[in-house]
Amino acid sequence: MTVLAHEVAAVPSEAATVTSAGQETAIASATAAVAGDVEAALALADHQPAGEVAVRLRERLRGHVRTLAVPAERYADLLPESRGKDIASSTVRFARKVARDCGSDPAIALRLLAKSVAHLARNTDLLRRT
Repeated sequence: MTVLAHEVAAVPSEAATVTSAGQETAIASATAAVAGDVEAALALADHQPAGEVAVRLRERLRGHVRTLAVPAERYADLLPESRGKDIASSTVRFARKVARDCGSDPAIALRLLAKSVAHLARNTDLLRRT
């Protein structure tokens, strides 16, 4: 089953499937945007973690967490009982916690959000391939 990030955002309680090549292109575009935000956050964390750009980027990353947590959680639920399932489930819980509150240090917040988004995106991609 394939879950599209933009469809999850629109209907968070349902998982959608890919039905067209255009949707596959949308997935690739969303994946590139997420990867770009992750890279930008890690760079900003090292050089300029405060300021308007960093604030907007943290909000975008929080949005990515909200969007990707649903399919990443579905991926974790589909795994057989194992250490891998425990890790995938705890990754989702941690990402949601970080999105709610990641402390007052802007550099740490950017890093935590970026890494959380990267892990959720990876698990979401693994779900798409199953």
